[in-house]
Amino acid sequence: MSKIQNFAEITPNIPFTEFNFYDLYRSTFEKSELGRIKKLLPLREMAENFGLTSRSLRPRRGRKPYFTPEGKVALMFLKMYTGLSCPKLMEQLNGNIHYQMFCDVIIAPTRPLTNYKLLDDIILELSGKLKIQQQQDILAEMWKPYMENLDTMYTDATCYEYTLD
Repeated sequence: MSKIQNFAEITPNIPFTEFNFYDLYRSTFEKSELGRIKKLLPLREMAENFGLTSRSLRPRRGRKPYFTPEGKVALMFLKMYTGLSCPKLMEQLNGNIHYQMFCDVIIAPTRPLTNYKLLDDIILELSGKLKIQQQQDILAEMWKPYMENLDTMYTDATCYEYTLD
């Protein structure tokens, strides 16, 4: 059994729905702050902008990747949202089912991830492909219905340089 599985690949082994405890986690995740954030993120479009999904359409050789393209983008949002270092995020990802749902993975508790360099590699991969203006346009288009006063710009005095003469 692999260390990580995607949520889409899991099928219940027991035909009785009352034994599917992941349904309980899914319902609590959807009501949580992370679940609400995930609903508002255009992860598929952002992954396409990174160029991650076009490669996944052709057959691949070698080890299956731990994270889907959308999961990699979600992982970066989770890193910024939590403010954790890669080792601490790896520790939380191993033990927090809501973090795993946010990134569309399931990590077996008996075989947790131990090499936080995996997260560093994902950060490095995405940073090399980042087109910040296009990503901002994708987010702005998705969030436009929730924004007000689009014709107004606010500034803060802390962004201006002050010199003594």
